[in-house]
Amino acid sequence: MARVRRGSGVREQDLIARARALKERVDGLLPRLTPDCPTERFDRLRAELEEVRAAADDEKRVERLAKHGDPIARAYAGLLLYALSPTTPVVVSFPVPDGEVSYVALARAPGEAEVAVQQSDDPSRLLLGYVDWARKGFHFFATRKVLWCTGRSPRPPADFLAERIAELPYRLLEDAPRHRYVCSHLAADEPRPYVEVGWPGADRSFCVCRKCAKADRHLLSSLSDGAVVPDPSTEFAVAAYLNVRCRGGEECVHARLPELPRALLKRYELGRFSDGQLLDEYLAELTPRIERADRPTFVAGGVCYGADRAAFLDALGPTPVERRALEEVLASEGGYFEVDEPSASRALERLWTEHADEIVGAIVADPGEARRLVEEARGAPGRVAEILKRAQRRNEEREVLEALPRYQRLVREASWVDRIAREHRTRGEAGAERTILQSLPREGKERGVAYGLLLALGRGAAHAWQFSPTEREFGQSLEARARELLRAPAAGYHAALAHLLESAGVVDWGTLEAPEGASSPGAPGG
Repeated sequence: MARVRRGSGVREQDLIARARALKERVDGLLPRLTPDCPTERFDRLRAELEEVRAAADDEKRVERLAKHGDPIARAYAGLLLYALSPTTPVVVSFPVPDGEVSYVALARAPGEAEVAVQQSDDPSRLLLGYVDWARKGFHFFATRKVLWCTGRSPRPPADFLAERIAELPYRLLEDAPRHRYVCSHLAADEPRPYVEVGWPGADRSFCVCRKCAKADRHLLSSLSDGAVVPDPSTEFAVAAYLNVRCRGGEECVHARLPELPRALLKRYELGRFSDGQLLDEYLAELTPRIERADRPTFVAGGVCYGADRAAFLDALGPTPVERRALEEVLASEGGYFEVDEPSASRALERLWTEHADEIVGAIVADPGEARRLVEEARGAPGRVAEILKRAQRRNEEREVLEALPRYQRLVREASWVDRIAREHRTRGEAGAERTILQSLPREGKERGVAYGLLLALGRGAAHAWQFSPTEREFGQSLEARARELLRAPAAGYHAALAHLLESAGVVDWGTLEAPEGASSPGAPGG
């Protein structure tokens, strides 16, 4: 809707100055024509403008010309007439895509023509006077300095194309062989959803993926700004793509996806959706259709593996424990399952809410321990992978310890050495070293044995200052036996422990428990 207000003295002087400039020559009211643009209609317009210019000092004749002829010629006559008898102007404004434009109603002409004449030094405003011409097949392109007309050719002038590319709202990379400009993710061939604005007249297309697309940017308007063409929808063609790299075959749900719905396209063309919003709306349209897939379909990071669960799991790069949990749960998934990144932890997080018990149960055999871990992770699904690793580590430790013999009534020295040896098997050299130092008594045979164990771990020199010369000498005599214990297989553990304790002078050190299912305990240690 147009708005009306009183103009100022400054506006009056601007109009008079513009009239004075256009009285000298009318070239500023005409576009620059490319070689393939037909000139007949422009020649006729120029003749009308020259007729008005020739009558510039004849008020009655100019007044008559302001009522008839081409709209631009009428608006020109109205401006010259105003310069002959200036009054306080009445300013009218109306909205345009980039805001609002104002003019003074001086002739029996459309507002667009009045703006084109009164602001003809701005090519984007002069362009408004030729909008009706575009509806009849002409193409116009306004750069910062020149308004071009290419006639019926959709190919834009080089300077217009260069300006549009320079003012893109994204940093795009040129893919010259494919005549495309793409964001860095698409340039890297990442399978991400994207919006594409094709510009057939320029033999180019421009693509931005969802990760790059912003909620406040509009690729279409950035490219088409300054262009008035007969059919914008075909000359700046918009499309959106899910861009899944599908390996699921012809029957896969991704092989039958619909194009961008017309309603969404229209809202985008009208500027009611940004690039990001358009892609979000399109994905929202596709999601229900995809999730109704009637066969197992696994997708990771934009790659569809169809029903090939093994290939999907390989792509996630899971640890053995993660793979075991995922295989347990995904075996029962009969429809569509997708993670945005090819990551096992993301897949586990996605499954955790509905399948926590199954995930942990696949790793932890003990029901009580499994329930405890589920409760621990219930409020922190982002730590699922970490908790599974911990559970697996506990399982492995339990298996290692269960393979070792068990003892009854161990004496103090034997109990201490057994504890260190078991810690070495479950926590490694660093764990064994840490336990030795943390549990080292102030006196007793354990100190000499401790130094022997540290020597076997290659850490004797680092801690020698904590031992007396006698303890160090005693430990050195036990180093070989200590190494034998640390390296012994489960079947040789008892013998290696007995050798070390005997060498340390520890006798009657405990009783070997009978293996499960045996009728009586084994022989005493020592």
